[in-house]
Amino acid sequence: MKRFALIAAALFISAPPSQAQDFSLLLFGASLHHGCTTCNLNQDNPGAGLEWAFAGDQDDGRWFARTGVYRDSFRKEANFVTLGWRREWKILGPIFAGVGLQAGYLHGSGHNGPAALPTISLGGKSFALEVGYLPRVNVGSHHPKTSVTTFNLRWTL
Repeated sequence: MKRFALIAAALFISAPPSQAQDFSLLLFGASLHHGCTTCNLNQDNPGAGLEWAFAGDQDDGRWFARTGVYRDSFRKEANFVTLGWRREWKILGPIFAGVGLQAGYLHGSGHNGPAALPTISLGGKSFALEVGYLPRVNVGSHHPKTSVTTFNLRWTL
């Protein structure tokens, strides 16, 4: 956990002040597990993270870096550091819909190593709901393969 906090601190301290509007607070809360009715996996996954959108624009998409910690499906702490890209389109008034992909290192959730998460998002300029989906993955030696849908909120400061 300490190394993730150090990485996050270095990332955000090194950001130029003019990019302050590109920081977001991430709030994690839930996941749905599909394909395993007897696994007893935790679907309440509270946690928090930070995002720094450091390159790109509305027309071409934004590049971002993230770090966070949450309570995983096995009721243990999980940490991650990722890089990603997200593109959003205005759909109605101030409402945007978007797609994104992030990849990096995950420590927890039955996995310690490289991981990727595709997402869709819906919200406004400063607040959005993000839904991620992992197709069937092995969640441990005693669990069959299951797919996971994740939910988090992104609040751009």
